[in-house]
Amino acid sequence: MTDPRPEAAAARARRGVSVLGDRVLVSPPDEGERQTKGGILIPATARSVDRKGIWGETIGVGPHVRQISTGDEILYLPEDAIEIDVQGEAYLIVRERDVNAVASVQSESGSGLYL
Repeated sequence: MTDPRPEAAAARARRGVSVLGDRVLVSPPDEGERQTKGGILIPATARSVDRKGIWGETIGVGPHVRQISTGDEILYLPEDAIEIDVQGEAYLIVRERDVNAVASVQSESGSGLYL
């Protein structure tokens, strides 16, 4: 049963999320239509059956995360993530150990790609 008081409804609307342990809160990429290099249009309803990693931006990190910061772009597998809904917005929670790569900012003086 829900609380009919307006204060209770306002408290539910302002629910915040604290990320715990070695977890990372990720904003998933837009899953709209995409186009291949060859020009083929892939609808948003099409799902890949292969293990293709996706990039997402970190919104928050838990206290035991060592190598990822808020605002980093990370590469992860979609099946390793837990999808959550916070105030109508979809987010993902991923363990730090399930993150495969962190994108770095390229400097203009760099000589190439680094791994």
